[in-house]
Amino acid sequence: MSSYEENEKKVQIILERGIGILAQNYTVRKLDAGEFTNPVTAGIQFRIAHYEIENVGHLMTMHTENNPHMLMATYTLTPYFKKLPLISSDFIYNEEGGMFLIEIYELVKNREDGQFREWIEKYSERFGDISDVEDIPTQPCFYDPIRPVYVSKKRSLSWDSACIQNLIDTIKIFIEQEQASETLDNAEAAEQRAIQHQYVDDLIDQNGVSTKVWVKDHGADYVRQFFHEIFFGI
Repeated sequence: MSSYEENEKKVQIILERGIGILAQNYTVRKLDAGEFTNPVTAGIQFRIAHYEIENVGHLMTMHTENNPHMLMATYTLTPYFKKLPLISSDFIYNEEGGMFLIEIYELVKNREDGQFREWIEKYSERFGDISDVEDIPTQPCFYDPIRPVYVSKKRSLSWDSACIQNLIDTIKIFIEQEQASETLDNAEAAEQRAIQHQYVDDLIDQNGVSTKVWVKDHGADYVRQFFHEIFFGI
């Protein structure tokens, strides 16, 4: 099997396991992504799907197709009904090796709540077993204060399985937190959605690192609709 085929297999593993673990615990319903299903950005063909996670929130998956120079899998989980972080990840496999990024966004009211902080610490602790993987410095960005826990690592072939497992275990912590948390009342849920909505707007208006490429190719209006309706579902 060629390295491209091996990398393609890993992309599918990321997406299948990431959706599968949610489906083991919740009803997962695929939604219609419409015109955003097959965008071409920076000359790269992407395939996009999004899902309703019943009584939890929204999931978006994105991967590249027919690109021997770069394979990418993106997984973004946005909660609606409980005080939970937004989970985002990118895995990139390319000729130089690649990288992976897992991010925990605290898009909630009162980030300093004691119980919430205990769960955030669990995410941070889970990343400890890949501390030996080489870091990739990230550029300063407006969302740094609401993303205190993340890993940005250089891809190492021998660590691929462990890094994929790290994402799966991150989702497991999310599920544990969801099942242990109380449902927000309507006013609290609306406040959280407003925080999430503002974050998505800020990604576009303040030139989020990867957002700039999408805006350049498609324009801000397209990206705003795509991000709100499909990517984050908020």
